[in-house]
Amino acid sequence: MKRSKRLQVIVDIKASQEKKALEMLGRSQRQHTQMKGQVEGLSSYRSDYVDKCNAFAKDGVKVSRLIEFRSFIDKLDIAISGQEKILKNMEQDVFLKRQTWEAMYQRTQTIQKVRESALKVEQHHENKREQREQDEHASRLGYKKYTAT
Repeated sequence: MKRSKRLQVIVDIKASQEKKALEMLGRSQRQHTQMKGQVEGLSSYRSDYVDKCNAFAKDGVKVSRLIEFRSFIDKLDIAISGQEKILKNMEQDVFLKRQTWEAMYQRTQTIQKVRESALKVEQHHENKREQREQDEHASRLGYKKYTAT
């Protein structure tokens, strides 16, 4: 088996691994985007709830009701903080998966270049072999013509 054919097998394997890494990166990015939307939604909900609480407080509200509002806001703050930690971990995961994919992409491209170089060398050798065969054939024909006369 020619070197370029052996290298093509490796290129195909690396390309398959690269594709899987890219799919994992895409999945991770989608999950990150969803989580970011959830955190933004939760933060927006908290902001609206604080505005609602302030509006009630202006009109006068019982202390027990105010404590309930404050308790719920504290729970929202804890939930938002937890979601933001998860989001930060997801960002790190996306970063690592991007690095993994980029490294695989570079390896695939490098092996592809080596394969192309091997293919050029093989083609060059094939061209030289064909040229030698043609030269030999032409010299035999010339020799036959010379001896026939």
